[in-house]
Amino acid sequence: MLKIAKNLLFAVTAMMILLTINGCTKRSMTGNNSDSLKVIDVNKTKDSTDIYGKGYFDYRDSIESYHMGYSIPRDSVYKVENLKAFEQLNLLISRDSLNPGPYLDRGNHLQNIHKYIEAIKDYDRYIQLNPYNHSAYQNRGTAHERLKHYDKALWDYQKVLVLKPDDTIANFNKGVIYDVINEPWQSIKEYDTVIVKDPRLAKAYYNRGSAYERVEKYEEAIKDYQKAIQLNPTYKEELSRKIEYLDYTFR
Repeated sequence: MLKIAKNLLFAVTAMMILLTINGCTKRSMTGNNSDSLKVIDVNKTKDSTDIYGKGYFDYRDSIESYHMGYSIPRDSVYKVENLKAFEQLNLLISRDSLNPGPYLDRGNHLQNIHKYIEAIKDYDRYIQLNPYNHSAYQNRGTAHERLKHYDKALWDYQKVLVLKPDDTIANFNKGVIYDVINEPWQSIKEYDTVIVKDPRLAKAYYNRGSAYERVEKYEEAIKDYQKAIQLNPTYKEELSRKIEYLDYTFR
């Protein structure tokens, strides 16, 4: 009898240990333990700008200064004119004019030194040989944008989204163009999409807030500015003044 009781106690203890382990495993897998929640909450308060590469695109520029600046295409490492690099690319193209790679590299290099027309010609040739690389359309769209060929830039950015639907930069770039050509409702739609794809991109809230302000949706503008500050405190001084003005004037 005593032996049976001991076996029963052992079985119950073992079952309790298994249930405890199982419960911990489930909490870990579903993200319900407090440590996981703390990590997620911290991440939600950080601006995601850096994941796009500071050298490629500066989301911190204002809408006005964005078009005064210059963005380095993601696929290029060149920052100044490099005659040796040009010689190498020209040689590769002369040896095999059907190899698309050097055209993209040379186009990026040309764009970095502000030779947009020449860059577009290389992007055109690359796309003719390889029409399935979304980066080529992204970079050609940027070159068209610099030349204020906004219809062509919009077409290229839309093609990026066909090839890579989860791309964030193409939607953002479209939003910027609609800002520039004074179509704020269209820009708001693009920033809506950006925020769905990346809800931690402070510049998207900043720009959408500016667009809302232009269409006199001041409550929405204030909310977006507040969110931009939450994600990126460097906006605090600038946007706090805007919020205070809108709150005082229109509420």
